[in-house]
Amino acid sequence: MPRRPKYISVFEYETLTTNTARRPSKQLISKEIYKSFLDYFDANPDTPFFTLVNQGVKFQQYVGAIQIGNTTIEVLPKAGRNDNKKEWQHVLLTMLKTCHLLTAKESGSANLKLRANSVLELYFELFLNEVEALIRQGLIKKYSKQQGQQRALKGALVFSQHVSKNLVHKERFFTHHTIYSKDHLMHQILNEALCLISIISKDSQLADKMGRVRSLFPEVSRVKVNATLFERIPLSRKHKPYQKALSIAKLILLNYRPDIKAGRKDLLAIMFDMNRLWEEYVLRILRKGNDGSWHIKGQESQLFWKRKTIRPDIVLEKEGLKYVIDTKWKVIKSNKPNDADLKQMYVYNHHWDAKQSMLLYPNDGSQTHNSGKFVLPYLDMGHHSCKLGFVHVIKGSSLNPYMAKEIFELLDLK
Repeated sequence: MPRRPKYISVFEYETLTTNTARRPSKQLISKEIYKSFLDYFDANPDTPFFTLVNQGVKFQQYVGAIQIGNTTIEVLPKAGRNDNKKEWQHVLLTMLKTCHLLTAKESGSANLKLRANSVLELYFELFLNEVEALIRQGLIKKYSKQQGQQRALKGALVFSQHVSKNLVHKERFFTHHTIYSKDHLMHQILNEALCLISIISKDSQLADKMGRVRSLFPEVSRVKVNATLFERIPLSRKHKPYQKALSIAKLILLNYRPDIKAGRKDLLAIMFDMNRLWEEYVLRILRKGNDGSWHIKGQESQLFWKRKTIRPDIVLEKEGLKYVIDTKWKVIKSNKPNDADLKQMYVYNHHWDAKQSMLLYPNDGSQTHNSGKFVLPYLDMGHHSCKLGFVHVIKGSSLNPYMAKEIFELLDLK
């Protein structure tokens, strides 16, 4: 009888240990799961997802989901004292959708269901929805070259192979020929993702949809998936409907770490850097909430020293005045920013000729906005300053819908 799936939900920077650890965590993992983390770390010593502790792991600033065998571990973001996991799960999913990291066709997005291990299972369901939509609109065929036996002479006869293989079978021809079929690279990649999801998904509701999709999907050749395989996919308008399905397939297939050793657990990790996600989310909501008076750029680079560049998160311009924002996904105590962050903003002000800048943090309820002038002005620039800005991520029980408005109000250009 198959073991029931187990779901564990933790926040970023929290620890999971076995029951034999010196300081066992509130939620425990089995020794098997811990061993899978060890194996993953041995194979990927530079992994940013977690660090090893005594008989356990400590998660870092990456959020998302890790599945090991029947166990799914969801790592959620958190800023401040609010420890309601459902609310933070909603924050994560909304941010992913806003940043187009969790996308689906309109026909399928309304039917997506929230589950305990939603990040992982939602990606599986999104993928199945995309493939199902491709099947409905008609899977494309492509020309491909093949060599093999034919009962009719089609294409060019490969004489040496024909003689050696068909000395007895005069009715066959070994030829080099072109066929027009659905057995091509894009479908082969999608098929590999379908096969993988059918093995690792523990969701009974998805099993029905998987069976339906696989029954309608054509039989194609198996391929060994690696990063270079995706580089071979042609880019054209004809292939545009496949982009979402292929991007999700890439995310799933390239983050899967099968363990070939007997008795070990395979590992699939779909994780996102919360610092980058926060930065991208703020940029997108500012662009959406812009009343047209601001010119907003993200990740604009300038040369700093030789070929080295510096790049603030967001640069805004209004009526000839510039404002630099650098987002920080961390809670600072006593309104005291990191010295390195302040020095960074000082440099940004100079290079972008901005008289004001802001370090933008999530608010845990204890901080207040404040601003300070840099003591040493730069040439004719005059005084310039850096503000500490704080915005509430959650209002009520969901992601703050007024966040963009609140950030614009902090930009007190004078």
